Order: sequence, then C-alpha cells, then structure tokens
Amino acid sequence: MTDSTTPPIADPVGPVVQAGELADAVAAAAVIDNEGSRVDIRNRGSYVRVEVDGGECILRRSTIEEELGRPFRMRDLEVSMPSFVGRIETGTEQIRFYLAHRA
Repeated sequence: MTDSTTPPIADPVGPVVQAGELADAVAAAAVIDNEGSRVDIRNRGSYVRVEVDGGECILRRSTIEEELGRPFRMRDLEVSMPSFVGRIETGTEQIRFYLAHRA
C-alpha cells in the first residue's frame, strides 16, 4: 500500500476494484506486469485503487491466475471493477489502461 506521505502520481492509469481476493491479486499483478513503473495501491476499505505511472497499465490474465492460485477469466475483472482511470482495451489475455495521446 502507498504511504500517505508519497506524492500522488501526476497522470495515473489503472483499475478500481472491489475489495477482496481479486483486488489483492490485481494489485500484485499490477506490480509484476508493470515492472519498472511506479505502482501505487490505495486501499479505500470497500475498494482498491491501482494507479500506475507512465501512461500505461497492463494486467495479464496469467499473472492474475498465478496470484489467485486458480483459473481466471478477464471478463470477471470487469464485473468487480466499478471504475478505472484512463482509457481501456479489453481482451481475453490482458487488459490495458492508457492515457490518450496529448496534442
């Protein structure tokens, strides 16, 4: 979880997931799948906000499965994700959150 003294990411992207087992797995997967990028995990009680710096956040099905210890379908994340920051591309193997190109 992010320390409250850490300045916020200027332009974060990523999911907001209902608290629980899946949110924990998504948070861990975000750190693994976005190696080299700053990843802030903000636990807000009923939900977990995952914020990734650099304009892109990738979440891979295989990584979430490893963290959960069971099979997982990406569409199940969408059910537990009431919100997200950025734009989104969905697929069966990964979800990508990203910032639109700036002029």
